Amino acid sequence: MPMSFISSTSRTAPSILTPLTPLLWQRTIPAVAERAGPSLATAYRYLLTLDELRRKFMLGVIDGLYESTKNLKSNGLELLEDTMAEWIKVVAEDGPAMVLVRSREGFLCRLQQGEPNVRAFEKVWGPPIRQLLDKAGIDWTQFPYAIGVFNAMFNSREIMDLKAVTGLNDEKLVTGCSRLYWAALQGLCDTND
Repeated sequence: MPMSFISSTSRTAPSILTPLTPLLWQRTIPAVAERAGPSLATAYRYLLTLDELRRKFMLGVIDGLYESTKNLKSNGLELLEDTMAEWIKVVAEDGPAMVLVRSREGFLCRLQQGEPNVRAFEKVWGPPIRQLLDKAGIDWTQFPYAIGVFNAMFNSREIMDLKAVTGLNDEKLVTGCSRLYWAALQGLCDTND
């Protein structure tokens, strides 16, 4: 049964994206329209390609994470932990779909190109990572590597894997991931010369 379609321009794209996580990787725009409920013409008006659908989905997820973390008052490792706690909640809800829509291009290349999803990712994780770089005495020129390491260690696939294999509750997972990342940053101290 098709999902109800909301005709408001500002709300149409999210209404199309929300129910479609099972279709994000293997289906066509007509299949997306059939599942979401709008006409095929409306779906094409908002989503020209499945790649665009995937990018919009990821951007929506990352923007949601930013909204839930932008007013955090903590600093340093505590800020990383608070942000990580929100990230784990996001992954619990959207992680399987996020794994399906991962970019085929490397994170650092996309960072260098200013790709919108990576810029949104940087908006969320930049503050805690830069604070940790300061705490470790690591120059901010190392930031691209620091955020790239974070992405490699704690993307949605890795968080889901850690939860499944370790059985850790969210609080212990936050603490463990934050400590692991802090330890990984120490490796950048040696390359800071």
